[in-house]
Amino acid sequence: MKQVPRIALAFCLLALLPSGKAQAADLTVHQVITILREAHRTSGIADLHGQDLSRLDLADLDLSGADLSGASLFGADLTGARLIGTNLSGANLDRTILVRADFSRADLHDATMFLPATAAIPGAPAPGDAPKFHGANLAGARLFGPLGDGDWSGANLAGAHLSIRGTQFLAAARTDLGSSSLNGANLAGADLVGVHLPFADLRGADLRGADLRGADLAGAHLSGANLAGARLDRANVQRADLRGVLGLDQASGVAELQNFDMAEH
Repeated sequence: MKQVPRIALAFCLLALLPSGKAQAADLTVHQVITILREAHRTSGIADLHGQDLSRLDLADLDLSGADLSGASLFGADLTGARLIGTNLSGANLDRTILVRADFSRADLHDATMFLPATAAIPGAPAPGDAPKFHGANLAGARLFGPLGDGDWSGANLAGAHLSIRGTQFLAAARTDLGSSSLNGANLAGADLVGVHLPFADLRGADLRGADLRGADLAGAHLSGANLAGARLDRANVQRADLRGVLGLDQASGVAELQNFDMAEH
């Protein structure tokens, strides 16, 4: 019998965890659309601050520039939604459906995003399925789940938490950012322990003080990235491009890197 990959199995098991008691959202989809239309008519900002919009079908809506700070979007369907420049600071995006959602330049600082759905067919992501976070502010955000193949270029993830430490998730599970574009992203001080980053584009990324212990960076592009003060114990850098990496001599755990040849760098 074909063995199920450990990461995929872990996420399947996590999906079976109880999601809490369902409760009605504060607004209906029709009411949300009415608020968006009125804001557009008056050139104002759609005020959805602190609203409970959990489990609503918001697919394909244009929420760009809206104030969703502190809102709960738990389990909401944001497939194809536009959230460009939207204020989602402190928002709850746990278990949301984010297929093709665009969060470019959105403010997501201190938001949570646990186990989002990012593929139209679970376990079989297609090109274009991944949400976009280009230039978004995710400082201090807590992210966990399948988030690979996306555009995170220029995003601010300073101090963000992407590991399972401090959570009740299974030890075998990891946040997956494999093949993502993170070039020029700010990951200073981010918790990336055990994060899955194979073939990620981290060129020019700020990884100063980031915790990358046990992270999988196989095949990743790190040229020009700044690793000063980063913790690299047991990180896998097999076939990673480390040409022109800055601050490697100031990082800790370099001697414990896996598949690393100091002579080549």
